[in-house]
Amino acid sequence: MSDPALTDLALTDLERLVELEAIRHLKARRDHAVDLKDWDTYAALHTDDYTAMSITADPIVGGKAAAAQLAVQLAGVTTVHHCHTSVITFQDRAHATGVWAMEDNLFWTRNGEKQWLRGFGFYHEAYVKGADGEWRFSYRRLQRTHAETSPGASAIAFDISGENMMVGI
Repeated sequence: MSDPALTDLALTDLERLVELEAIRHLKARRDHAVDLKDWDTYAALHTDDYTAMSITADPIVGGKAAAAQLAVQLAGVTTVHHCHTSVITFQDRAHATGVWAMEDNLFWTRNGEKQWLRGFGFYHEAYVKGADGEWRFSYRRLQRTHAETSPGASAIAFDISGENMMVGI
């Protein structure tokens, strides 16, 4: 027998499609904000208790803190993010998780030499729908499965293949 409380939380097919599209739009806005270095928008797309597991070796808590750290790490770095083939699961009407296949390309100059990283893998994320009806990120972890880098840049590319050692520019 089903629990009536859980039944009330279930989404209709149409509601599910609307919410999926809202989360996809959230993800696109996040990628655009990073690539355009629009840190105010980036911060606003995340909850105050958002946990970032991929920016530094230690978790960063809060959208504003994550935006501030990325602003430092990505100063002088051109980024291009591509995310696709999402698998999004709803826990209830206000909570969902997602896994996105991703490719990120980073370009910068160090000591007068052009450097680059091309990474592939997955973003593991959680989303919360606020009282205002807007979805926001509450968690993100990057799992790189492969990365290619310019000579001397492999230290910034962590991936589970074992080819690259650590995260951070």
